[in-house]
Amino acid sequence: MKAAVIDLGSNSVRLLVAEMEGRKINPIFKDLVTTRLGENVAKNGILGQESVENTMSAVMGFKNKAMAFGCQRIIAFATSAVREAKNGGEFLEKLRQRTGLEVRLLSGQEEARLSFIGAKELLKVEGQALVIDIGGGSTELALGEREIKLEESLPMGAVRWTRQFLKSDPPKNEEIAALQLEARKLLSGFKKSFESMKAERVTAIGVGGTFTTLSAIFHELEEYHWSKVHGSILEFEAVEEMTKNLCSLDLSERKKIPGLLPERADIIAAGALIALEIMRFLGLKSIVVSEADLMEGILLTN
Repeated sequence: MKAAVIDLGSNSVRLLVAEMEGRKINPIFKDLVTTRLGENVAKNGILGQESVENTMSAVMGFKNKAMAFGCQRIIAFATSAVREAKNGGEFLEKLRQRTGLEVRLLSGQEEARLSFIGAKELLKVEGQALVIDIGGGSTELALGEREIKLEESLPMGAVRWTRQFLKSDPPKNEEIAALQLEARKLLSGFKKSFESMKAERVTAIGVGGTFTTLSAIFHELEEYHWSKVHGSILEFEAVEEMTKNLCSLDLSERKKIPGLLPERADIIAAGALIALEIMRFLGLKSIVVSEADLMEGILLTN
């Protein structure tokens, strides 16, 4: 059976078209459109008109593509930007009227659970895993083996924290320090529980655009392909080096980096700083990057 998933994220709208055979997911087609749906939410609590229109157009285009592939099921969901926006409900109703799709609004806990299921299942990771999903507006963490034992959704994301902290180009040292301090504050509760519950060996898995982009930069991919990123490993030292470099360059210089999509160049420094701080604060020496995330998770659980 062919199925499609449309993810209305804070930074981009994504499409996955896959052939389903029981619990086996074979990706046929993937696409992404950057719409910055969450850009205004941290600032004034509402979804901006331009990003709303761009998102609606992207969703309609992806619905048409899914139907052209002959998908019997189309699942659509929204995350932190819509969850936090005062006009989120109104947006979902307009979207339903325009596209005919019932868009499910996920809680932070659901995001964490679905990312955990999707990443762990498709990477075939045995034993305990910590799945880290850095999005545009929030970061989800989930620890477990077969079942999740510990999960948290934190209001730190690449779009949100670019606007909140990194106002200079390139960012100033004091802006970076303020971001790092806030990350440690938000992570402190999770860290205590993580240290008491983690097994001797934990596989850290990174999902979402920040981690896949860092992998693409590390491997200097002139042309992005999910298969070259899925299952790749990022060591702490490599993430530290890339983050230092990204924070030292201005936007025009970052746009020239192989592996970095130009439309992500303005938010990657914040995303990389969040990734680095999570690794440093939780003592993670390496991260396995997964292209599979909550999109695959929602297919496996619906």
